Amino acid sequence: MPKNVTVTLWCLTVFLLFSATYFVGRVKAESDSTQQTIQFLIGTVSHSNLVFVRNGKSYNSTEAAEHIREKYDYFRSRIETPQDFIRLCASKSLLSGKHYLVVTAQSTIPTAKWLEQKLAEYLETQHHG
Repeated sequence: MPKNVTVTLWCLTVFLLFSATYFVGRVKAESDSTQQTIQFLIGTVSHSNLVFVRNGKSYNSTEAAEHIREKYDYFRSRIETPQDFIRLCASKSLLSGKHYLVVTAQSTIPTAKWLEQKLAEYLETQHHG
């Protein structure tokens, strides 16, 4: 094989290996970041000391967080973003289709909306913190 073809193939191989390693590293970093954000959101529910309503029944924050964590374990393979987590695990009942609610000092709002606000605040601190 001519020398210039060998060099070209070697350079291409090195480039492909570097690209694959870089891509896998980025995916892992993004996955770690997503995992960290989801754990923050579950912790936010758990430590909120608010009342959460699921299918018309009230639950304390620890019970709500445990339910959301169980749904997360079930849907983990389908979750790529924190928004996926909120949509699949913290927005509504799979059985009844009723939206989960959270009772705050101001009002009762959908848990998904409350968590989206918490997510926005968290991401803001991550980018400026």
